[in-house]
Amino acid sequence: MAALRLKDASRTQLQRAQRLHRREQRARRGQTLVEGPQAVLEALVHAPGSVRDLYATRRAMERRQDVAAAAAEAAVWTHVLDEETMRDLSGDGQGLVAVADVPASPEPRDVLAGARLAVATLDVSDPGNLGTIVRTADAAGAGAVLVGRGSVELYAPKVIRAAAGSHFHLPCARGVEPEEVVAAAHAAGMQVLAADGAGEWDLPVLVNAAHEARILGVPPECPDLRDPVLWILGNEARGFAGCDFDADARVAVPLYGKAESLNVSTALAVCAYASAMAQRAD
Repeated sequence: MAALRLKDASRTQLQRAQRLHRREQRARRGQTLVEGPQAVLEALVHAPGSVRDLYATRRAMERRQDVAAAAAEAAVWTHVLDEETMRDLSGDGQGLVAVADVPASPEPRDVLAGARLAVATLDVSDPGNLGTIVRTADAAGAGAVLVGRGSVELYAPKVIRAAAGSHFHLPCARGVEPEEVVAAAHAAGMQVLAADGAGEWDLPVLVNAAHEARILGVPPECPDLRDPVLWILGNEARGFAGCDFDADARVAVPLYGKAESLNVSTALAVCAYASAMAQRAD
């Protein structure tokens, strides 16, 4: 196994890393913090060229030999910190934090070409929600995630931590406009479905229709979940208010209990998996 590239971290280096908790510093330097064992591991394995430095406590490196091995394989400079210094750098990293370059945002038309499932968020404001959406899209086998200009910063440390490394598994475009997303999806041969509590179609209707169409061999008279699809999500509280775009259909996830609504990332999980399972049932 390759040996770790160990080096003491200077005070200036640590200060620069700490400043990456601030958005303006991330924007100026084109870098961000990747916090926590799983996110750090995925960055080292799937995007090793983006990782500039790894900061770790001795206990964390002993506990996570997989991270140590990945850091050695990627030949990333590794800086061993004491527990107090690590807490100053990150209270959420569980002893493992990486500084990584933020990748350039790809064009929507490029990431959607050939995709059968993709997810777009227009105005998601909570970092935990956006990170969970990226992670859920990844788990459902989506080919891309597109993040609207009104959403929270895609590569903020809290978003990366909530995604648990999924940023490094699939292309993520950011700063996109609704009309641009729809046009790119249609150019890629995808239908555009908006997850909307007031939608004209209930998701179970589409699920049943896809099942019947598969058995009977007749296309359904509603959006076909077996076809390539881009799911669009709105804001946690406002939905699609203020967002001007034309979806092919708006689809509601029914509420069978007394809850007023679903969390946006939960709604995405239900919709994305409905499509993923319908597509894979053929």
